[in-house]
Amino acid sequence: MEIFSLRILTIVNILYFLRGLMLTIVFGILWLLLFVLKHNSLGYFMGWGFLFLSVFLGKDLFNYLKKIIISKAKYPLPLNLLCNIIGLGKSYHFGKYKFDLDEIINDNKLPLTFYYINNHQYPILQFNKDKILFHNQEYDWKDFRWKYFFYSENPNAYKPQGEYLIEFTGTNRDNIRIKNKIKFEKIKAKENEVILLFVIHDLVFGNKSSYYY
Repeated sequence: MEIFSLRILTIVNILYFLRGLMLTIVFGILWLLLFVLKHNSLGYFMGWGFLFLSVFLGKDLFNYLKKIIISKAKYPLPLNLLCNIIGLGKSYHFGKYKFDLDEIINDNKLPLTFYYINNHQYPILQFNKDKILFHNQEYDWKDFRWKYFFYSENPNAYKPQGEYLIEFTGTNRDNIRIKNKIKFEKIKAKENEVILLFVIHDLVFGNKSSYYY
């Protein structure tokens, strides 16, 4: 029984909240230990014990809860791959990858056309079944390769400044192989929404680049 027949992005937000809640509890306990509890009290020593357990087992607990939630979702594989790509916990590759594309798009109320942030009349990115269009260049998913990553001009800096983007390589209508980058700051869209569309189209029409994270 699918107890989480929610939109994929809604479940992602729930997982973000769950992870944030667990971190808040850990930092809350640390705050109590440092500023509230007396150093010679039983609660103080128990608090440190619970804190160490939370630090060492918290990640495993979150991954366990995440696995349960994803396994009960209507579309576990796309949800799991999206979580893996955006760094939201351990990857579990389960769930069928064959699904109805129109159904998952309708269920999750996903737009297929995204516009330039400074010109809402100009479509910059479009998903059209087995074709993807970016800046009026059309590419076929069957030889389309992409990756989502953090780009920084100075990655070795103590706190590197940069942005997350999608880099892709595809062949256009003129049979020219093109390498390009999709910068989210230029698109009027939610970042995870775009990544999810890449995942589901890649699973249906592409070469399963989503698995290589």
